[in-house]
Amino acid sequence: MAIIEQEAQVAGTREDGSTILLPEVEVKIENIATGQEYNSDVEAAEDVANPATLTSQSDIKRSITMRVLKGVGAVGDAGV
Repeated sequence: MAIIEQEAQVAGTREDGSTILLPEVEVKIENIATGQEYNSDVEAAEDVANPATLTSQSDIKRSITMRVLKGVGAVGDAGV
């Protein structure tokens, strides 16, 4: 189950009038050996610490997806 750690939001306005947009940040934490998905980093750490499981820290994978939203009136380029 993916966890939304940060909702996309407008964070303010720069001096030039352009809008500062914060991306949506989605995190997926899973055990690559078993395929189990965790609801939090704490839950994954508890599995690693549990002597009744064979889970090690190297079995834990944390994937992050950032969705950057195009602002109102934005051209959509990188601004290079």
